[in-house]
Amino acid sequence: MLVQALARYADDYLKDQLSDVAWEQKPVRWALEISRLGTFMASVQRIASVARGKKQVEVPMLMSVPRSPVNRNRGEHPLLGTDAIAYVLGPGPWTPDKQKERAEKHHQAFVALLRHAAEVTGDPALASCVLLYDRPEEVEKARAAFREAQAGSLVALSCGDALVNRDAVQSFWRQQYQDAFDARMEGHTGECLISGKVGAIAPTHERIKGVSNLGGQASGVALMSFSKEAFQSYGWEQNQNSPVSPGRAMAYVLALNDLLRPDDARVGKGRRRDIAGVGFLTWLRNPADFDALDILETAAPNPVEALLKLDPHADPDQNRFYLVGVSGNGGRLRVRYWVTDWLPRVKENLKNWHEQLRVSYPWGGPQPVRLWQLLYAIDRDGKPPAHDTLALLRRGIEGAAQPLGYAMLAAALARLRHPGNSAGAKKQLGDSLSLPRLRIPMGLIRMCVNDISRSKGAAEMSEGLDPSCVLPAYVCGRLMAEFDNLQRAASETEVNSSVLDRYFALASTYPAVAFPKIESLARKHLRKLRRDKAKAAYAIDARLRDLHGLLQPSASGAFPAKLGLPDQGLFALGYYHQKAWSIAQARDRKQSNEAAGNGVEYET
Repeated sequence: MLVQALARYADDYLKDQLSDVAWEQKPVRWALEISRLGTFMASVQRIASVARGKKQVEVPMLMSVPRSPVNRNRGEHPLLGTDAIAYVLGPGPWTPDKQKERAEKHHQAFVALLRHAAEVTGDPALASCVLLYDRPEEVEKARAAFREAQAGSLVALSCGDALVNRDAVQSFWRQQYQDAFDARMEGHTGECLISGKVGAIAPTHERIKGVSNLGGQASGVALMSFSKEAFQSYGWEQNQNSPVSPGRAMAYVLALNDLLRPDDARVGKGRRRDIAGVGFLTWLRNPADFDALDILETAAPNPVEALLKLDPHADPDQNRFYLVGVSGNGGRLRVRYWVTDWLPRVKENLKNWHEQLRVSYPWGGPQPVRLWQLLYAIDRDGKPPAHDTLALLRRGIEGAAQPLGYAMLAAALARLRHPGNSAGAKKQLGDSLSLPRLRIPMGLIRMCVNDISRSKGAAEMSEGLDPSCVLPAYVCGRLMAEFDNLQRAASETEVNSSVLDRYFALASTYPAVAFPKIESLARKHLRKLRRDKAKAAYAIDARLRDLHGLLQPSASGAFPAKLGLPDQGLFALGYYHQKAWSIAQARDRKQSNEAAGNGVEYET
């Protein structure tokens, strides 16, 4: 169960936060410095420079601040010593006109709590802060100094040191939090879904932050929430429909909040990647230097090569892997994807992912394929629907248990025939059916074809040319490559409109219609090539005859009448494999002739 795994994450990585739930870590941008005499001294920005990708950005520094025991969307619920600027300083440049009255009420509640804490504890720093608020002119100085602050910015009161760091302040707030928390728990008992223990049930759960860029509310979202009358069946109220004890509810919320933080602010050992509007969160039961999403998205050569050499069956690591994909929908958290498995099996699946995406490349070993490159292989702008991105990610993590099917193959073939002219497509894929452009789409097509073939018990396609394969679609693709080689060898200049440009799409779907036209052109090219380059003409003609011999005539003639989707994928693979083989052969001949001091008669 997801919430059980999240609660365990909190137990393993967030013990300090679980042991003191009255306090939490939040980014606090501002400090308001106050003298011992209660006068305003300065406004101080608490910022640090951190790396976000390739950029250095300034972010507020973390600070331990009071956690609210109640939902603060309604009413006045101040926090002690550190709060939003509207609570600390009341209305100001950061306050919209319609919210000035509300900001003033919040401010009065903040000062009242501060005064009460000073009376109860007798703490001198609290007393100095109260003196500040007893002097309106000092408060006005502070408001003027904070004119650059944004609405909602957190401000910490400081008297030599942050107020929240003082023992008296911390003890007072713990008691305040516990009293309010206990009042909320009265009358709610049941069996906790996470721990299985009978006891108090939390009527509501804390808010989950960090999904505002994924469609959620900036104020936070809820994973478990029953706020409508329709949910109150059998007399159950609020979260009695999904009973969880207060401690376990706090645990899973702490885990999600930690996992959803940016990498530089995370306390635990999880990872976050935002892909196609979904936040993917991963973690391991035991800490380890392994990032499955990085293997898919960044695919750095060294980690991928190490993974390809790994024998997962001999891996003694019995670590557990977790991955959840989430997004926001207003005030609710949507779980888009959830999987857990043993880490060795995940490594085996990732190894299979990169093996299946490999295709022959005549110019040395290419870089491993990255997830974002595959997105361009199915969408011209690299932004396919979220379900397509999720399907690719699931194939990588869960392996052949989540095969890529006909829809993904159709998308890859469509991009192959219509590469588009967007700047992103040109930059990542090029403009024509050249091998550098085809390497990534062909890897995806090979994976799709093999997943479909595996489900039917058929043989899988190899990385490179398979001369023994007599499947008509594959042989037709090889023929297409040879016809292209023939035209290029026979042409003395660059061809404006090649046989490939004119007939590839038709030949890959209706070979019986396209190939008679292609062969008519080929006879003309052969006659010209025999006059100019006899050896090249002989070699290409021999390969054409061999390939024709592999085709089994049918009722439609020498070529299939129509190719279905999997056969269209086989056609594309046949073309690529033959083309890559021809280029590799020409390269090897050139190197041999250069080593022998001879010229090169032709290249194909």
